[in-house]
Amino acid sequence: MPRFRIYYVARRPHGMRLSSEYTRSLEEPRGLLRHGEMNWEEDVEAKNVRDALQVFFEEHLERLSDLAYIDENGRTQRTQRIEAFDPDRTYVWTEDDRLMEFQGIENLEGGLVPCPLCGGSGEVTPGIAEQFEEIEEEGEEYHR
Repeated sequence: MPRFRIYYVARRPHGMRLSSEYTRSLEEPRGLLRHGEMNWEEDVEAKNVRDALQVFFEEHLERLSDLAYIDENGRTQRTQRIEAFDPDRTYVWTEDDRLMEFQGIENLEGGLVPCPLCGGSGEVTPGIAEQFEEIEEEGEEYHR
């Protein structure tokens, strides 16, 4: 089954004391989170991206009603259905006294190849790479 890595961030008020659970993973003395923010990542096995998000949120939420997303106008909207998960949305929720924010998801199974457009510094699906190679073979220009 494919593996996905989900990126998210936890935010706390500046200088708030952290429990020993968090201080073990930090090099910060006295258990203070210097910038009030900590990045996290979690690997999930699922059939596809939407299922991976469902598994992730089921582990992090008590109720689906605790989850919201930020719409294109910057307003908070409630998610109505699990099937509506969109990996391009910014989801927010709370866990204990922390505000959490979904940052993105990545397929760890590979299936990606170096991007011909960016000189290999990124990765794309083989189909996209073939499209760029066809354009280049036909002598057409694409902007770098």
